[in-house]
This record gives sequence, structure tokens and C-alpha cells, in this order.
Amino acid sequence: MSFARAITNVMRPQASASRAFSTSSARLDMSRIQLIGRLVADPEVRTTRAGKDYIRYAVATTDPLGPPAEDGERPPPTTSFHNIFAFGEGPVSRLTNIKKGTLVYVEADFKVQRNPTESADGIASTNILVQHRSMNVISRPKTPEA
Repeated sequence: MSFARAITNVMRPQASASRAFSTSSARLDMSRIQLIGRLVADPEVRTTRAGKDYIRYAVATTDPLGPPAEDGERPPPTTSFHNIFAFGEGPVSRLTNIKKGTLVYVEADFKVQRNPTESADGIASTNILVQHRSMNVISRPKTPEA
């Protein structure tokens, strides 16, 4: 197939009534997150009910500052904590060597789960499940000199 014909096939709208709100197929949809932050603690190995190991780690990020208040002062910076899960033998063996305080760049997929039923305190809950795709170490924490 020629390049021009391949481009024409990609650019042609799909005649599918199954997704009337979108021209893209479901397999092209994604929810991905990119984080740059520091590890809150050493990654920990856990085991699923099926007996498979996985890694759970948390990354702290600084939230963007909001607009100044009416008096011109900016609010103090806030921090968000992101819990991330990594499955498979490769991530489990590689991520156990990374230590608390390491500055990392993480790419992950996420899924939002809403629980419409109210909890004991009367608030509906929302969970964001974040599954690790890749991590790059930007810098390691400084070690105290003895």
C-alpha cells in the first residue's frame, strides 16, 4: 500500500454507529498520567490474593500555585501524594532498589472509580487507581557524609 493511500485510509471517517460521540475507536482512547516528584518511602513488595508479587510506591508532587488572593498574597504551596502500583516480575525486581527521596519521572495509566454510595461519614468516595508503565530516575537523594 502506498503512503498516500495509507494516509487517506487513516483520515477517512469511520462509518460506525457504535460510538456516535467520537470518531476514534475505543482502542485509541487512553488515560495516562505523567508525574515528576519524590518517592515518599522505599517501594514495598506486596502479594495479590492469587499469590503474585507487585510493587506499591508513592510519589509526592507539588501542586501548582493558584491565583493570588484579593490582598495580593499567594496561598502556600500544597503537596499531592500519588499511590502507584506496578505488576510483573520486571518492575518488582527493578523498583525495589530505588530509595525514599529519589526524584523520579513516572508514566502511568489511571482509572477513576466512583463509589456513589455514601460512606459512614456521609461522603461519596472517588478512587484513582494508577498503574505503573515506566519510571526514570532523575536524581538520587544525597547521602549524609560520615
